[in-house]
Amino acid sequence: MLIEIWERLRGYDRWTETTAIVETSDLVNKGSQFRISGTTPVLSSRARIAWTDARGRKRTAEFEVDDESRLYQLVGAETVTIRYNPAKPQQYYFRDLLRSRLSRLSRIALFSLLRIDAR
Repeated sequence: MLIEIWERLRGYDRWTETTAIVETSDLVNKGSQFRISGTTPVLSSRARIAWTDARGRKRTAEFEVDDESRLYQLVGAETVTIRYNPAKPQQYYFRDLLRSRLSRLSRIALFSLLRIDAR
């Protein structure tokens, strides 16, 4: 519900919906993180998607997500639904990417609050 309101406010609901294909998806090692169970690697996934605009021109975009995102599992040749701006076809909106980023921000905020309370 809130995401639909956000999309209307930003005008994304008027952008052209299309299917994009995942061209590449690579793991990125961000270093390591200490946990009680030991040191674990911090991984993310960098993906490139491609779509064709109304004029038939191929467009591409890259994004990166952490290993807790459901988009982390994307591999080449999978398809995703996006919207692109018909006036500027290189601009895109990917609802699942927004959800992934919001989920990450909420985890960070919760962790920060828990750390503040622990002091």
